[in-house]
Amino acid sequence: MYRCLVLLTALWVLPAAAHAQGGNVFGPDVRAGDRTLEWRAMAALDERDDWRITTRLHYQHAFNDSLRLRGVAQWVADPGDSLSPHFARAELLWQYRERQSDGYAAALRFDARLSAEGAHRLGMNWAQQWDFAEAWRVRAILQFEHEIGAGAGEGVLLSSRARLSRRVGGVHAGLEAFARYGNLTEGLPGFADQRHTVGPAAFGDFDENWRWHLTSQFALTSSATSAPVIARIYRRF
Repeated sequence: MYRCLVLLTALWVLPAAAHAQGGNVFGPDVRAGDRTLEWRAMAALDERDDWRITTRLHYQHAFNDSLRLRGVAQWVADPGDSLSPHFARAELLWQYRERQSDGYAAALRFDARLSAEGAHRLGMNWAQQWDFAEAWRVRAILQFEHEIGAGAGEGVLLSSRARLSRRVGGVHAGLEAFARYGNLTEGLPGFADQRHTVGPAAFGDFDENWRWHLTSQFALTSSATSAPVIARIYRRF
């Protein structure tokens, strides 16, 4: 437990961080009876040695073994600022394929996001997962978003997330990649004008309630921003 407290304290005393591309590479699994309240915090260091702090609360409710609703509220703090509201989002995850002998599972997630600043967003995410020989896992997510409200742009924004990981003891280690391709409706720009990052990642559990996640993301294109350190901590209640 002392390791959790040390990491938790560090997340709150670090100066606030600049925007870093990335996020959680979520999986498709739904657990029947899941009623979980979770707190998350992230500290991200960018290539300019600026920090950004993000914290969120979410509650999820599984109706059965294939359908789950989640509500999310997130706050952020940019360099020199205190935490301020960022967005609220409702997520409906439908696992349409449970894991079978081939190790493959898949789900669709539908999102409605209300932003504190800027346009709101509606989204659809296609999440897939492959488990190999119990120790290896691949996750891939394809994301489609459409802006609504004041200042909204037209068209559909396309992005993706992916992770290759291997479990070694109680720790998972591997690579994560994030991409923002652009406006699918207007025609995607060339690779150099898209936002692509990739980097190593490691994550695991302190105990049944506390989890940790460490990664680095390095820009592959000039439009993307590197984040040499991204530290996350999760607390379930």
